Amino acid sequence: MAPQDIERYIVLWGPGILILIVLSYGLMKLAFHWMDRTTEIKRSQMAGAFDIARDYVDQMAGAAKSQAEALSRLAGAVEHRDSIESYEHQEMLIALKALHRNVDELLSQERMAEKIGS
Repeated sequence: MAPQDIERYIVLWGPGILILIVLSYGLMKLAFHWMDRTTEIKRSQMAGAFDIARDYVDQMAGAAKSQAEALSRLAGAVEHRDSIESYEHQEMLIALKALHRNVDELLSQERMAEKIGS
């Protein structure tokens, strides 16, 4: 190959190859941007789903706590009566108080998990 042939190939193919390189670079940047955008959307959707689940659990825990408190107050009111109650009734009162303690422990564990997660 003569030097003139090399110069001719460079003149004919050089601009096309440069355009191809620039176009490839631009498409690669566009693909990276599109992938980043897609992962960000998925991340925000997952965060929204976790927020919904957390709110649901909070509502359920709040409802369980209010029920346990009401039952505990009821048990305390019945316990202070001067009437003679059966042994089974006393066992129910003890179980209700234990339920109230368990719900309080669950709520404290949930609060600790939220503090750790935050």
